[in-house]
Amino acid sequence: MTRKTKINYLLQAGLIVFFLLPLLFAGCSAPEKRLEKKRLTLVYRLQSGLESEIKELRLEHPIEISREQVMNHLLSLHYEELSLMGKGKYVFSPDDALEITPLVTKALNRIKANTILYYEVDTPHGTTAGSIFRAKGKIHWRFKIIKGSDFANSSFPGHRGSTWRLVPRGGQSFRQINNLFGSRVQENWIVSGLDLPAKSQRSLRSRSSQKSSRDASPAPKRKRTESSSTDQGELEKRLQFLKGLRDKELIDDNEYERKRKELLDQFL
Repeated sequence: MTRKTKINYLLQAGLIVFFLLPLLFAGCSAPEKRLEKKRLTLVYRLQSGLESEIKELRLEHPIEISREQVMNHLLSLHYEELSLMGKGKYVFSPDDALEITPLVTKALNRIKANTILYYEVDTPHGTTAGSIFRAKGKIHWRFKIIKGSDFANSSFPGHRGSTWRLVPRGGQSFRQINNLFGSRVQENWIVSGLDLPAKSQRSLRSRSSQKSSRDASPAPKRKRTESSSTDQGELEKRLQFLKGLRDKELIDDNEYERKRKELLDQFL
């Protein structure tokens, strides 16, 4: 090999390495951004690493949505058990909705164009998990698990199907997948506008307060501790959020006063 040929060879090899290195680094997925707080886990997941039915969507992020809107969605999501004695139930309890709404709202307002929001909520009946994102002007609620029970596609012969399916209400519909063999409804996937046509009338009274009111024996008085500045700030945020729900007519005055008293008893 002559000197000139060797130089040309090295130059070509260098150019190949130069163009391949960015591709190699791009292939290494960045760590997912994760937030864990009490019963809630939030994760931003890259769209490129998800199923084809999500990959093909043109995401419209970030999502400009208010706490009141998120609360209304959470309280309106409904499912039914697929059994002989199965009945309709709400996906999230009032306690769940009150606790996770602030963080979910903040996460949706900060979500990037190439990611979706994955969440897990630990409930007394098991974990509820799914994804939230926006496409074609609609917000998508795609559930993986509801109260510890996974969703399974029952379209395959001999495959054991899911024990539940979502139930669309006013302003909600199933996500439909169209292909050469026709359309297929995804019963774990709800699509709706940011503003639902009706406001949920569900009570926001917590289960813990209901249980204590039925308990005949008085519980020992909890020792009062000095409130930290963090607790005071959290109380003010929750009271302001509760007031906003009343102003938006998502709850009535009686419900507002009852929940306000519970918050004061909890933090003071």
